[in-house]
Amino acid sequence: MKKCLHITFAVFLTVGALTGCASQSDLALRNPSPEQNNVAAQGGETTIRQPVTSTTGASSPTVSTHASAAYEKLIAYKTESYGEQSIADFNATLAPTSDELTEFLDAVADVSGTISHDDENYDFLDTTIRLSSQELYCEHMGEEFTLFVPMSKQSGLCDYLDEAGEPVYEFNCFVEFNAAYSINNPKLVSVAERDKVLLTYKEEMQNYLNGLSETEITDGDVKTMLIDKSTELADSLSTEDMKLSPCEIYLIEINDGAEEAIQ
Repeated sequence: MKKCLHITFAVFLTVGALTGCASQSDLALRNPSPEQNNVAAQGGETTIRQPVTSTTGASSPTVSTHASAAYEKLIAYKTESYGEQSIADFNATLAPTSDELTEFLDAVADVSGTISHDDENYDFLDTTIRLSSQELYCEHMGEEFTLFVPMSKQSGLCDYLDEAGEPVYEFNCFVEFNAAYSINNPKLVSVAERDKVLLTYKEEMQNYLNGLSETEITDGDVKTMLIDKSTELADSLSTEDMKLSPCEIYLIEINDGAEEAIQ
């Protein structure tokens, strides 16, 4: 019987490559609280913290010794031929036991808060390590893998900034969805193959949204259009050993400067 796990969900939404488990709470995904990041083990039960997802690329002012040690721990897995390893072999080296899984996920969470886009190891940490950490977590929980994708299309840059000093656009469309996937034969799917398939799925969905006109988004059935596109991509990218599913959209927010609609 599986031990009871205390789960922390802390995911910061940005346009980045990330995955999750199918049972993730939408509220926790969108609004992680400080309390959610600190769940203690009770009664000797195993505590597994799901890695924090942060792809803003903003480095922390200071990097703690703990985060630095976690960074070195994760970079050690970036061997010369890691991409050629099978998913089964690579994931097994990351966390052979439950205790090591807890330590590994803690390291991923620590590094997620400090890694920046210009770091030479950013792609490895934000794609390869993140995907594997989520898969290991979901396997431990007995849940299917899902790719979590936040997308946006913005146009009409204004000549002023918002209160946070960020650019303001006249037109904004934000979409969030999950897409389930399975690796049916992890011995026959390489790390590089998995990463490429999931990144392509995410990038092509963003490209499709970018290609839609503002009128198509506001006046058409954008949800159906996105689902149809994801079905097309899932069919073209799936193989006998790795299957992708159409997306499940749970948020579409459109603001054209006049009115806001949430579907």
